[in-house]
Amino acid sequence: MDIEQVARVVELVESSQLHEVTIANSGQSITVVNKLKQQSVTSPIETTPTHKPENGGSEHSQVCATYVGQIFLSEDATTANLVNKGDHIRKGQTVCFIDELTRLLPVISDKKGIVSDILVADGQNIEYGQPIFNLEI
Repeated sequence: MDIEQVARVVELVESSQLHEVTIANSGQSITVVNKLKQQSVTSPIETTPTHKPENGGSEHSQVCATYVGQIFLSEDATTANLVNKGDHIRKGQTVCFIDELTRLLPVISDKKGIVSDILVADGQNIEYGQPIFNLEI
């Protein structure tokens, strides 16, 4: 493989949805890993900064979408929602799913708290960074 072929492979991986690709040619091989894709796939929920109200009330935060797609609040159409208003959620808990290009990706909470509001409807299209739940911490 020459350097131009390697550069083309790197460009293709950067512009694609691939996380990692290995190419073998004439006994030589090269593996290209897209670290940006890996971070977006493995990072849990993005949250807005918490703030403490001046009146001494509880802190609030939002669980936001990390993908673009269709949101599902339950595992399938026959089961109950994973999280309901008033539920306590813990850090690392799967709170819903986002269908991104036919892949059902779990949304995992990186905070614990009580769900004060569900801001989306089951089956609704959702954008990256769009709030899904309000939490009281």
